[in-house]
Amino acid sequence: MKIRAIRTVGFAQPMIPIHAGHFPGELELLLVVAQADDGTEGYALARAHGGQSAAVIGNQVMASLRPRVLGRDASDPQGAWQAMAALEPAGYVSVFAISAVDVALWDLAARLEGVTVAQRCGGRRQAMRAYASSSHHDSLDAYVADMRAALALGFTAYKVHPFYDPARDIALAGALRAAAGPAVRLMLDAAKRYGPSDALRVGEALQALDYHWYEEPLPQQDWADYRRLRDALEIPVIGGETLPGLHGATANALDAGAFDAVLCDVYWKGGITGCLKTMAVCDAHGVPVASHHGASALMNLANLHVLCGASDVDMLEVLVPQLPYHYGLREYLRVDADGMVRLPAGPGLGGEPDWAYIEAHRTD
Repeated sequence: MKIRAIRTVGFAQPMIPIHAGHFPGELELLLVVAQADDGTEGYALARAHGGQSAAVIGNQVMASLRPRVLGRDASDPQGAWQAMAALEPAGYVSVFAISAVDVALWDLAARLEGVTVAQRCGGRRQAMRAYASSSHHDSLDAYVADMRAALALGFTAYKVHPFYDPARDIALAGALRAAAGPAVRLMLDAAKRYGPSDALRVGEALQALDYHWYEEPLPQQDWADYRRLRDALEIPVIGGETLPGLHGATANALDAGAFDAVLCDVYWKGGITGCLKTMAVCDAHGVPVASHHGASALMNLANLHVLCGASDVDMLEVLVPQLPYHYGLREYLRVDADGMVRLPAGPGLGGEPDWAYIEAHRTD
């Protein structure tokens, strides 16, 4: 069976909470559809970043990637990935375009085979624990309320995106631990905002509060400073979320001893194929991966499949509150009362486009 067609549909939704303070207007997304000779379709859902239009990604998909994919074996998404990934190092296309086509091709291949994507990735398990990942709030009380709401839904772990002010962030970390008690896993994502001395000060506070990990405290690619920070702390220091350069960049960072774990998701790492390659690099270095959100509901579903299929990672990142992120699909991942998320039944990713919403909110 060959890949007969690649097409895209751009649409808009309300701006998501975690970006609402940074970018005005609506958030645009791009549905990528890969079709086989028999009419079977696979899907991916790319999120436009930085206030851009979905057409930016759509043009790269249609002009640069589609010619490299059409006519290929629909059962071999990894072969198509090699042809697409060759365009990323020079910046000819973004990693987001590659990721979207790759995920759609994996969905297509699994649907044709009548299995889940997780089964194609190794089929290790059917479910994993979720961790709640916060938006940005204005006060300690608002963060504590947000965490409590997540715990009430069944989450047993909570990651905070803080104020990015070291003193306020230390106070926030303490308030969350006091409210959560000792049993809840807590993590802090500093989003690359600290310098070395502040990173150490916050890290020591998190360590004393028994936080589970300390995420991206330093600017991207400050690998020597990351290594020094790791040497000074016992709490795991994790990073590599947005490194350009696909899995080769991850290898460089780990060669430099930068991270205790590497953040991995299908959107920033070049799709499911890119995630598998990143996992292989991490495994070769004896370093685990950690889940980062996939940027859209469908891409995070793809995260669940690849992590359940090919890894022992124990937590999937889920942005909270969940409803503002639920656009473009007919059904969404749900966290059960035990804090678990489970693979959908049926072949492929198990995510079906909400065509009525997409058509009513098209941007192209």
